[in-house]
Amino acid sequence: MQLAARKSLGQHFLIDPAIHHRIVKAAAVKPGDSFIEIGPGTGLLTTALLRTPLKQLTAFELDERAVPELRTMFEGEGDRFVIVEEDFLQVDLAKYSANAGEKIRVIGNIPYYITSPILFKLLEAREVVKDAVLLVQLEVGERLGAKPRTKEYGIPTVLANFFGEVEFLFKVKAGSFRPAPKVDSAVVRIDLERGYFARTGIERPQGFVDGNFQTFVRQLFRMRRKTIRNNLKGLVSTEAIEGLGAQAVGAIYLKQRAEELTIPELIDLFSLSHGLPTA
Repeated sequence: MQLAARKSLGQHFLIDPAIHHRIVKAAAVKPGDSFIEIGPGTGLLTTALLRTPLKQLTAFELDERAVPELRTMFEGEGDRFVIVEEDFLQVDLAKYSANAGEKIRVIGNIPYYITSPILFKLLEAREVVKDAVLLVQLEVGERLGAKPRTKEYGIPTVLANFFGEVEFLFKVKAGSFRPAPKVDSAVVRIDLERGYFARTGIERPQGFVDGNFQTFVRQLFRMRRKTIRNNLKGLVSTEAIEGLGAQAVGAIYLKQRAEELTIPELIDLFSLSHGLPTA
């Protein structure tokens, strides 16, 4: 299928068949898997996916020019392929998981301008999404795997690696796309069944609420150059901050910035500031 890329949709079509093959291979499709593809576009990645033993592929496409073409291309797949002209960000993923009778898997070449909303939607849907293999801007891929004390380390890093396990798979050169973007890309996999507590075997502190921890992390990184003491104001009580400062470890945390702390340290700080048991 030939389509002129639409700038309004952030379209950069991946045209290198070798990269499609590598993405599908990285997904390690098993018989019976149900996938959601974000933005199939010209259908090249879709074609590679449908050569695997997956049970069903549901593709979400906003480009009205592509939808009828995709239906025609894959009409021979019957119920195995479903094309939906709907915004992925508005989709209730729990419904598709229920229809599949299992957790769903996600794959796609993600438009750069909506990468963060898609990432956070997947993290929120971790109860019904098994994993995601995503082609993203290289900067995003590097940010997801960033280390503390670097400028790339931030909210996406912490939350993606707390709610899941991120694996940087490989880089994709800009020349592999039509039209070529100004930057290179990367393929990453986020395993949402291997969140921090699941993969480490560390027991979740009694009273630890994931949503509260997420709010806590966002607040701490809101003003990166401020100390944790300053960023905690308004998030926990003055008494809690003073109590934290009275503890040897807590006093050290208060003097640091959020970007200096590892995920275990952020969990420890959250627990200490909320009066929860610590490891």
